[in-house]
Amino acid sequence: MLVLKSCALILFTTCLISFSWAGLALFTRPNGIPNGVRILSVLWTLLIVLQVSTIVLTEETNLILGLMGLSIYISSLVLFSWTVKTTKEKPLSLCYSDDLPNHIFTTGPYKFIRNPFYTSYLLCVLGGVFVTNQLWLLITVVVIFVPYYQVARQEEAKFLASSFAADYKVYKENTGMFLPKLLLFS
Repeated sequence: MLVLKSCALILFTTCLISFSWAGLALFTRPNGIPNGVRILSVLWTLLIVLQVSTIVLTEETNLILGLMGLSIYISSLVLFSWTVKTTKEKPLSLCYSDDLPNHIFTTGPYKFIRNPFYTSYLLCVLGGVFVTNQLWLLITVVVIFVPYYQVARQEEAKFLASSFAADYKVYKENTGMFLPKLLLFS
């Protein structure tokens, strides 16, 4: 299980480094760093301590669940990288910024979900639940989901107040917020 733990720590750390890089280098800051980002940083710091401690201290884990957790970390990184590739030519503003959007993405991962960055962050946190087989870690998923849900709603309100309002309404009807919409009956 040492190999599983080591892989989990490497993948979790890779996610965190990637997310930190994006926060510093990828997103624009039209009004500096909003207070909401500072609060998210504190939440992430607590979450990191809980996740790493739990991965290190968990003595036994389920191999199948552990491998699923590693797959979730990898999915988080793949989605994150795909989203970076899609947005790097026209960067988005940092979350909690009060500027109106000047473009809308509907390609790449945005073809399937409206908030792929946030989904990749949530997947990263979810991976720890599977790797450790500690259901109480679902609390960390919920704790980090709440602010991302709130900021996603705020960002949607900005789109609906922008020149993209009509296009965004159609996009929103056809695309899931964090998960793809499934067409059960076409």
